[in-house]
Amino acid sequence: MRLFTELCGSSFSYFPIVRAAAAMRAGDGNQEEQQQQLEQAIEEFKKGLYSVNTFLEKMGASNSGDGHFLFGEQFSLAECNIAPFVQRACNVLPSCTDIDPIEMCEEHNLTRTKLWIESVLARPSVKTTELSKEQTMQGINRMLERFASMK
Repeated sequence: MRLFTELCGSSFSYFPIVRAAAAMRAGDGNQEEQQQQLEQAIEEFKKGLYSVNTFLEKMGASNSGDGHFLFGEQFSLAECNIAPFVQRACNVLPSCTDIDPIEMCEEHNLTRTKLWIESVLARPSVKTTELSKEQTMQGINRMLERFASMK
């Protein structure tokens, strides 16, 4: 469980994508450089999804109907730790970019990661603690404004 959290916890780091996309929309600076930063951030996010998929395939419960969490039917502390980041990535990225983590999993045949994400997001305890998309986006926009003012 700790290994999963340590190895896969940063896999849902969506903010570099959001920040690069916001910089491109603002039109400030070198557009080619900003496009490269966006592409690099997307590639890093994709690598993270591959890492999660590999970990779940090798170390997680099997896909043979015994649940899609790390330990099968059992929602573990590992999922508790990562669920907020998964939620935000799945809400923020489609709102700020044309990237949807679940669709990305489908496009790259990351079946185990897709099933895991869907299971985590469907968990009642995860749903009840989720901020609304509006609240999440307000927080993201405030953070982007702070970063922009630091230039």
